[in-house]
Formats: sequence, C-alpha cells, structure tokens
Amino acid sequence: MLSVIVAVHNQIGHNALFLESVRRYTTGAYEMIVIDNHSTDGSADFFEANGCQVIRNEVNLCYPESMNLGIKRSKGDYVCLINNDLHVAPNWNGLLIAPMELLGLEVASPLGLEMMPTPALTGWMQDRWASIGRGRLSSGKTTPRLRKMIREMYGDWDEFCAEVKRSFSATRYEGMIGSCVMVRRTLFDKIGLLDERIQAADWDLYYTVRKREMEVGDVHRCMIVGGSYVHHFMRATGKAKPEPFSCRHPRLAIDDKWTMQEQMSFWCKPYELLPARSPHSFIQVIRRRLGRTIEKLAREADRAFAWRWLLVSTDRILKIYRSQFKSLGSVSGR
Repeated sequence: MLSVIVAVHNQIGHNALFLESVRRYTTGAYEMIVIDNHSTDGSADFFEANGCQVIRNEVNLCYPESMNLGIKRSKGDYVCLINNDLHVAPNWNGLLIAPMELLGLEVASPLGLEMMPTPALTGWMQDRWASIGRGRLSSGKTTPRLRKMIREMYGDWDEFCAEVKRSFSATRYEGMIGSCVMVRRTLFDKIGLLDERIQAADWDLYYTVRKREMEVGDVHRCMIVGGSYVHHFMRATGKAKPEPFSCRHPRLAIDDKWTMQEQMSFWCKPYELLPARSPHSFIQVIRRRLGRTIEKLAREADRAFAWRWLLVSTDRILKIYRSQFKSLGSVSGR
C-alpha cells in the first residue's frame, strides 16, 4: 500500500485540485494522511469529508515536523512526501514505484518543472510557466481558476502526460523534485525520520541518502524517474503570508548542517553551488542587465495575453511539447 502524506495551511483551492487529481490518477491501494496546520478556510473539514485521515494542529508547524507526524501515522510500504500545490499525472505512483522496484531504489521523484531531463528543456518549461501559467499568482486562486491555468500550460493534461511517458519513460538520472518524493519505508529504518531542524527537508534528505550510500553502501542515491510527471504551482502557501511557525526546536539553514565540501561532493549538480563569477567588464554588466530587463518585459507581455492559449487547440499545444521534447530533451551523454 502507498501512504500519501501532505501538510496544508489554508489554500482550499489548491487542496481541492490536489485531492481531485490524486483520487483520479492514483492506482492501487493508498491512504491519504493530511497534516492540517491550523487552517482557517475549512481545509481540514474538506479533507475529512472526503475520507482522508487528518491530523489537526492548533498551530502552524514547519514542513519536516509535519511530515514526520504523517510518517509515524502511515502504514504503507511506500510513503510519498508531497506538496498540496501539485497536479499529478495518470498512474503517477505506479510509474514511480515500478522503476524503484526494478532498480532497487529507496527514493525517487518524477519529472517536473524543477528538473526535466536536460537543462535546456527545464529552462524552456520554466519560461513557459512563468509567462503562461503565471505560477507566482496561483496563491489563493479557486479550483476552477487553477484548472484553467493547467489548460493554458499543457492543453489536454492526459495527452501531455502520455507524451511525457512516451518520450522519457526510459530516462533515469540523479536528482530530486522536492515537491514529490517517493520513499521506500525501509529507508527510515536506516536513516531515521526527517531532521526537523532543517527547513530545506528535501535537500537534507538528499544529502543524507547520498552520504549513507558513500559511507555504508546499503542505499541508492535519489533518482529522477522519467515517465511520471507532476505539475508544481510552486510555493503557493508561502506566497499567502502564512502564520509564523510555532515549532519549539531550532531551525537551521542547510549550510549550518552540511559543509560546502560535503555539498559539492553529494549534490548531483555541484556547479550550481559555485559562487557566481564577477563580470569581466562594464559592457558585460550592461548587456546582462539589459538582457534581463528585456526578458522580464517579454514575459510580462506573454502573461498579459496568456488567455490566448485557451483558443489554441490541444493538438497544437501537444505538437509544441513534442517538438521541444525532441529538440531540447535529448539525454544522450547522461
């Protein structure tokens, strides 16, 4: 059985869309455990009315402490630590778990806006969402409005996900999508629960597993499994000015626990941790700033006319993705 664990603090529109997609697209037996951190918009009642297990907190707890409450309550052989501002693909869980069984993985994530098979495709997808999906404005939106944003971004969701599966089902590479982390329960017996001090819990989990692999060798590093895809609206709760966390434990940054040398050794993309190089000339500074300004203006223009994608046929949108997957998504050399 699968245990789906999600922490929420208000955002009833996202909660309804999230549950709708999980109930429609999850295959096999599963339980839904919701940690409600003092929602005031009826979210806890909503989830309970729809048959979910709800842990009600009278204060707003941080992410790792919330997820640990859910892990302790859960019964599944697999545990998915997932965000409430997600929209999942058909058979998203099966497309994750089957490769985990085949390859002996303890942790895996699907494809998503944060990490596609190549940096070029990731950048293109993120640019499209920034201009068309208007992800930064998703907080507080109603469920119908969020559905419309999915339509603007992907056209027909089922057809898009089928194209992702066709294009990338054989793709495997090191990485993690922090908004959707599938974990084999036995991993917690080896490394313990999430470190509640570290707010970047996904990043900390990634490092912990990688260190265990290097030093003990009884786990496999975290992997992205192609074929499964989730859409992440990104930081919906954080953008809504939530209540301050009421945790009593210390809250540390990732750099307080892991040295830069360790992070460079463990992280799948160590070049991201290198300090930015200083510009070589005044002209380069001007060019960079002008380029960013022009890019921002172009995105704002696209955002103002994002409604036009509702007039574009789903077949046309699918052809755009198919073309970009082919031209930008090649994983040769991985």
